[in-house]
Amino acid sequence: MTRRDDDIPAELHDVAARLRALGPEEWEPAAPPPLRATIAERHARVERRRAGWRGRLAPRLVRRPALAAAAALMLVVLGVVLGALIAGGDGSPVAGREVALAAVGDGPRGARAAARLRASTMQLTVSGLPRVGAGGFYEVWMMRDATHLVALGSFRVDADGRARVDLPVAASPRRFPVLDVSREAADGDPAHSGHSVLRSRPIDN
Repeated sequence: MTRRDDDIPAELHDVAARLRALGPEEWEPAAPPPLRATIAERHARVERRRAGWRGRLAPRLVRRPALAAAAALMLVVLGVVLGALIAGGDGSPVAGREVALAAVGDGPRGARAAARLRASTMQLTVSGLPRVGAGGFYEVWMMRDATHLVALGSFRVDADGRARVDLPVAASPRRFPVLDVSREAADGDPAHSGHSVLRSRPIDN
């Protein structure tokens, strides 16, 4: 052994001998893989991942158009039902109807009115009513009987006894089929005064 081998522990002598037996070419480091191949492999891995994602997401993407169509159909149905309820209350088709009111009770002979029903409002045209005193007014009601009434709004007539007002249809014409106009005093009492001047026949549902 050389002096250099004396510096090597005895248990490593065999390893040192094998290393010295290796040729120069075996000591050269392995060449790195070509860059293009590395990029291609990365692209292949990315595409495999994307394919896996598309496979997992495909059922959801197929179902979403069906859900959207069902939701749109439901909105259409709800719109039709809501339109029917607004137009006629409980589905009663009264929009566009004209209801006549004639003098009744305290109403003067010749007084009359016509209510043109729309989807959610009515236009009331009145003639032949006398002007009320200071603080007085006329009130429009939808009613079923003397104890079941819904107030729609108030108005006053001009010097010729005429008025035209737009009022909300605040109740179902099926449940409250009679239109009534009363003379009211500004006494703070929201109840019907009992002095009706105009009234319609029951709205034919």
